[in-house]
Amino acid sequence: MMLGAATSAAAVQPPTPARPSSPAPDDAQYYYLLGRHLESLGQVDEAVVAHKRAIELDPESPELRVELADLYARQNNAPAAMVQAEAALAKAPANADANRILGMAYAEFADRNLPLRPGDDPATYLAKAIERLEKARTDIPDIGLDVVLGQLYLQSGAFDKAVPLLRRVVDSQPASIDAVVLLSTAAESAGRPDEAVSVLETFLRTNPGSYRAQIRIAEIREAQERWDAAADAYGRAQSLNPRAPLTSRRAVALLSAGRPAEARDAVQASLAAKRTEGNESILLYLLAESQRVLKDLDAAQATAEKLLAANPDDSRGLHVLSLIQQDKGDMKAAERTLRDIIARDPLDANALNSLGYMYADRRERLDEAVSLVQRALKVEPGNPSYLDSLGWAYFQQGKLDLADAPLTEAAGKLEESSVVQDHLGDLRYKQQRFAEAVAAWKRALAGDGQSIDRAKVEKKLREAQGRQ
Repeated sequence: MMLGAATSAAAVQPPTPARPSSPAPDDAQYYYLLGRHLESLGQVDEAVVAHKRAIELDPESPELRVELADLYARQNNAPAAMVQAEAALAKAPANADANRILGMAYAEFADRNLPLRPGDDPATYLAKAIERLEKARTDIPDIGLDVVLGQLYLQSGAFDKAVPLLRRVVDSQPASIDAVVLLSTAAESAGRPDEAVSVLETFLRTNPGSYRAQIRIAEIREAQERWDAAADAYGRAQSLNPRAPLTSRRAVALLSAGRPAEARDAVQASLAAKRTEGNESILLYLLAESQRVLKDLDAAQATAEKLLAANPDDSRGLHVLSLIQQDKGDMKAAERTLRDIIARDPLDANALNSLGYMYADRRERLDEAVSLVQRALKVEPGNPSYLDSLGWAYFQQGKLDLADAPLTEAAGKLEESSVVQDHLGDLRYKQQRFAEAVAAWKRALAGDGQSIDRAKVEKKLREAQGRQ
């Protein structure tokens, strides 16, 4: 029994180097095992020599070259690993391990933007990495490979390929927030934001304290302009990490969702606690804007003036001040403020548009209104708000043919903007396109309700319906 046990143990021990007085066996398997043993002892250079001797003895074996390539890869010697992996693939093009080693090398050096060989263009490595790692996949799951290949698909824009691969990773590692975030990013990038949110919500059911998951939901909903959901997600994230710099993003979402009182309260709480997130100016701007929307115009003006006292060159303070002045009916003051902004920055598209629209809406200086908005559109071509201003200025001039294109485009892009739809309705009515006027005014009444007189729109709608 003891003899049998000793023999069994000897059978699984790695070989020992032959004594100098005895010739080493001419056996590739011996040197292969010797190389692995030497590497385990930290004798890497000696291990390389042993593996090279194994290859000399069996030059047709792709597996021996793969083993040496793998050793080089473990030593972070990617160029040497690449040489051996390519030699293995020359013998066996479908060898999964060689393809994996080569793909991982390409992926690493693509990320570092460095050439593996002199004269190489690292920009080609992303596609090469994907090609090799696709060939490396087998029926045996390899989560590490799936993660890397999924990330490469994301970088290359192949989002539909990334989603199922990364879902496999999440299914195998459901508690990994990194995997969940990658999958949600792939799903969102593939045009499936609700699926992305579902992935994160599933994770949160078992990991309710995940700040990163809540932030991702907020960002996805923000990109969708689903402002209520974005604001609520930012609020949950902030409750998980009160020191996180999220007040400004949450306040923007709240204002966009039509919840100015909550935006005001959130900003005031941060300012009172001196959590300015490194930028008090943006918080003061958001406070002034929320106060303005709430019609607390004196408080809004005081906040705007506080912002400008601390930062006289902050255009946001001037912009919100001009809006407050308009809301107060002080158009001359608003005009001076906007001209001040433009004098400081002739390419401030927001100020150019605001002044042009103010003139157009009041039917004043209409030629200048057109010129101002055209300047704004040169800075931001296609901006739908600016297109609406241009179309409205032309409409006020009676140039219905010129008003048509910009107002039609603006209304198509801003379907929920009540004021834009109202402008289009006025144009269609003047063009005697009464059915289209009715449709536009119905959209105006169903929209965000901002900057319209509902009673007037309803009256215009009835008149148009009577003329269909």
